[in-house]
Amino acid sequence: MRIIRNVYNLLTVFLCLSILATAPVMAFEPLKGDLTSFDPNNQAFPTSGDTINIAIWDVFTGPNAYVGEGYWAVLGFVVHDINSQGGILVDGKKKLIRIIKADTQGKPAPGKAAAERAILKDRVVMFSGVTGSHISKVGQQTAKRFKTIFMNCSAFADSLMDVPNFNRYVFRTCGTAATSGGALATYFLNRPENKFYICAQDYLWGHSFTGAFKRSILKVRPDAKIVGEDYFPQLTKDFAPYLEKIRASRANVVITGAWGADNDNLIKQSRQLGIKNPLNPEMYIQFASPFLDDTRPLETIGGPAGAGLILCSDFYLDRRKPMIDKLATIWNNLWKAWKEPYNTEMYRWPRGTWFRYLTSYYWYFKVLEKTGSTDPEKVIAAWEGNTFDFFGWPMYMRPDDHQVIADRPINLLVFPNKWDMPNNAAPDDATWIPAEDCMPTFDPQLKGRAEK
Repeated sequence: MRIIRNVYNLLTVFLCLSILATAPVMAFEPLKGDLTSFDPNNQAFPTSGDTINIAIWDVFTGPNAYVGEGYWAVLGFVVHDINSQGGILVDGKKKLIRIIKADTQGKPAPGKAAAERAILKDRVVMFSGVTGSHISKVGQQTAKRFKTIFMNCSAFADSLMDVPNFNRYVFRTCGTAATSGGALATYFLNRPENKFYICAQDYLWGHSFTGAFKRSILKVRPDAKIVGEDYFPQLTKDFAPYLEKIRASRANVVITGAWGADNDNLIKQSRQLGIKNPLNPEMYIQFASPFLDDTRPLETIGGPAGAGLILCSDFYLDRRKPMIDKLATIWNNLWKAWKEPYNTEMYRWPRGTWFRYLTSYYWYFKVLEKTGSTDPEKVIAAWEGNTFDFFGWPMYMRPDDHQVIADRPINLLVFPNKWDMPNNAAPDDATWIPAEDCMPTFDPQLKGRAEK
């Protein structure tokens, strides 16, 4: 009997091992993990051992340090979700994800050093960012040199994905100058505004965005007029000379791609100087930009003064979609317990930029899961032509130049609003612009590249 029992036990163990060996590995699902304990100030992820190392490569110091802080919270949310589900099976092992800060300081040289350090010292398999198209160029060169994936989530200049800047290791998941400018021009197709003033930051992104808008608006609206055009240095303190020229021009809308401190000062000073909209003297002058949902200047000027601003961002948090509503509810409930700096209105909802980064990270990790590897060559092959639509915003990765194709929303900021934000204006329901009307540019030299 003992021999029979031992044989039976051995057969049972063998059968269990066989079942485990052939059982499918459970895939992670966004928002399925235990997010109840997520706190951006107290992130819990492995700091040693065999992990998947990912870097946030962006500005963590200076007047725009909030940018890196925000992305730290967003990536942390995604990583917490996936790690609580057991991580991802890559390279034959189920691994947890570790995130690392790589501070660009908002400048190309420190940015280059930070990216190299993240790759060589921290052994990251992907780094993501970055605020500033001029800094993205450095990141793209670094990605190519070290054959490491760089996910560009926020540098919009069109030329970044053209020859000679493009390389196989870079994927852009954000909008571009062309998509933002094209969507905005299409929005104005049947609106009364036809006098536009250009006032943008004097570097690659500012010129690229406003140039795309000018080309698009003059194409779709023959009666449109560019009544003035100025470009200012980054981190400008006094906008009065520019704003007085805008007042004198009697422009209906100011087109600006300003972000960070420049966006903050431009909006606040326009209200302090009392510049009104010639089409509606009871309203302040309208601005149009991808970055106008920054709650900090909106709170400073007060809710009514923010009404009428025009946001041409990548995505609107449409809570009519079940998974977006679930995301918004989870995030907002967590936010109520967060401490400084994450307890401000800017983080109340995962809107705009936060949502773009969040979906980008989930998409990247789904690609890793699909390939079962962190090998950049396998990631490239799997991501080219891939789609991601978990949250109801279909995104397609164009194979030849690694740019995302998607519909784009235009939102008018209103006050009062539906977002429980009593101190500032916030986006109303979006006007969705179809992808075919706001496509990213395409360098014909790259046609057929992915097939070779």
